[in-house]
Amino acid sequence: MILSINEKITNWLLSTWKPTFFQLGLTRILFCLGFYIFGLPQFIEISNYDLVFFDPPVGVSTLIGPITSSDFWWNFDLILRITFVSLLVGFRTKESSIVFGLLLLFGFTYIYSYGKINHNIFPVIFPIIMAFTNWGGALSVDALKNRKTKVEPRGWPLTFLSFLLGWGYFTAGLPKLIGGWLDLSYSTTAGFILRRFYSSAESLYLNEFFVKINNLFIYKLLDYNTLLFELGFIFTIFWSVVFLRAIGVAAMFHLGVLLTVNIPFSLHVLVFLPYIIYFYFNNNPQLSEKFESFFRRNKKIFIAIASILAIIIIADYNPIPFKLPQHSILFLVCVPSVFMLLPKSVNLFFIRMIRRIIPEK
Repeated sequence: MILSINEKITNWLLSTWKPTFFQLGLTRILFCLGFYIFGLPQFIEISNYDLVFFDPPVGVSTLIGPITSSDFWWNFDLILRITFVSLLVGFRTKESSIVFGLLLLFGFTYIYSYGKINHNIFPVIFPIIMAFTNWGGALSVDALKNRKTKVEPRGWPLTFLSFLLGWGYFTAGLPKLIGGWLDLSYSTTAGFILRRFYSSAESLYLNEFFVKINNLFIYKLLDYNTLLFELGFIFTIFWSVVFLRAIGVAAMFHLGVLLTVNIPFSLHVLVFLPYIIYFYFNNNPQLSEKFESFFRRNKKIFIAIASILAIIIIADYNPIPFKLPQHSILFLVCVPSVFMLLPKSVNLFFIRMIRRIIPEK
C-alpha cells in the first residue's frame, strides 16, 4: 500500500510535465524581462529606514541585526544586478538562479523587518526552483559553450511549483472561508472595491464602474468565485491538462483583481510563464520549431541586444522613454492566457485563421 502510494507520488512528480529546453529558456528570458519591466528592487533604501521600526521576524535579520550601511546595500544592489544579468543571458544559469533568489530573500527579509510586507514570495523563490529544471539549456551562453554536455530538461520542479501555488492559494482562501465570506448579508469584495475608490489613491480601470453597480448579488458572486478559485486550485495539480486551465483561470483572476480592486500582482503572474509557454508550444510543435529556428537565424542580433541590456541593467540606467508601466506585465501575461480556457476546437479555429492571414512559406 505504502509502496503503491509512493510510486504514484513519484510518477506524478516526475512525469506530469515534460518541458523542452527551448520552453524553459524562453521562460527564463521572459521572466527576467518581466522582472526588469517591473523594476529590480533597490535595497539601498533600507539604509534610510529608522531603526525604531526594526522588528524582525525569526530569521536571518534577527541573527545579524540591522544593517544600516549605505555602502553595504549599494554593493548588494550591484551584485544583485550582475547576478540578474547572468540569469538573463544564461551564464552559469543554475548558480545565477539560486544566488539571485537567495539575494532577493535576504533583501526582502530586511525590508519586511521594518514592517513593510508584500505578496511577492513566489517570484522570489521562482528562480531557485527553476534552477533545477536546467533552464539554461537553450537561449543561453551556457548552451553556446556546452553544446556536447549531456543535460536533460527536468519537469519535476514544475510539479513542485504547482503544489506550492496550490497550497498558497488554499491558505489564502481558507481564512476567507472561516472569516465570513459566505455570509449573504454583506460582501467583503465590495468592501475592497469601495475602500480603493474612496481612498486617496486614484481609481483605475473598472473600479468606479463596480462601485456604481451597488448590487449585493453581483458582489457575492465575486466573493464566492474567489473562494471557489482559491480553495479549488490545489485539486487541479494532479492533471496537467486541468492545471493548465486552472492557470488560465488564475491569470484571469489576477487581471480581474487589478481591474476591479486595483490590486496589482504584477510580479506574481510571472510564475505562470512556464505553464503558459508549455500550453502554447507543447500543443503546437511546429510553432516551437519556428521560434527556435528564428532565434538561431538571428543569434547575433539577440546577443547584441542582450549585451546592451546587460550594460544598462548593471549601470542601473533606466531611460524614461523606455520605461513601461508595471501593470503592463499583468496584461502581457494574462491576455494570452485567455486561450488556455477556450475549448480545443476554438483554439484550432484561431490557428487556422492565423495561417490564412500569415501563410507558411
